[in-house]
Amino acid sequence: MDRAQIERMTREILREEGIKADVIWYDSAAALLEAVREGRTFHILLLDVMMEGMDGMELAAALRARHEEVAIIFISSNREMALRGYEVAAARYLAKPVDRAKLREALLYCCNAHEKQRTLVLPTASGQSRFAPSAIIYVEAWERGVCLNLGDEKAEVKIPISQIAGMLPEGQFAYCHRTLLVNLNYVRHVRYCELELKSGERLPISKYRLAEFKSAFLRFLKD
Repeated sequence: MDRAQIERMTREILREEGIKADVIWYDSAAALLEAVREGRTFHILLLDVMMEGMDGMELAAALRARHEEVAIIFISSNREMALRGYEVAAARYLAKPVDRAKLREALLYCCNAHEKQRTLVLPTASGQSRFAPSAIIYVEAWERGVCLNLGDEKAEVKIPISQIAGMLPEGQFAYCHRTLLVNLNYVRHVRYCELELKSGERLPISKYRLAEFKSAFLRFLKD
């Protein structure tokens, strides 16, 4: 019952905040650890401390021993044991019954921390500059590299657009033209020869890219 309630609240909070995520549950620490050993990766784990067999603290220690950098949020009615979370660099501790506001704060904290870790360091006229992929609306090729459109500002980066494409989150960006790479999160409408961004700005879609771009946009909306 606890797990079902926390899963429901987590899904609701992420949806309300516009954060796309897969939420998966496991009925034991051993099952989750086996999934990780088989190659499954996670950005955030909500772990009950008190579980039959391997407990949450042991699971967290096993993951850290594997050098897993996943953010850990402990959940428990046993405050004394949960406070040992510092031993495994836990991000937060939530007491049962879980308060929705505190769960929201913990999830957003972990999501923001993950976003900061994923910033790109790119060469600009000012030197090596940091950019969050989520802040890039679209990338436009130019004669000496690319121009990053960030809404209120633009940044020129001296690397080819193909290299930038390989550094950005898979499935979130798509080419609408050989010289334009668009963050699908900012797209409002897709038409025959153009797309419209949420800002109202319109960008051309090459007829050779139209089918591919539409498919990428539909996949993004479904995820």
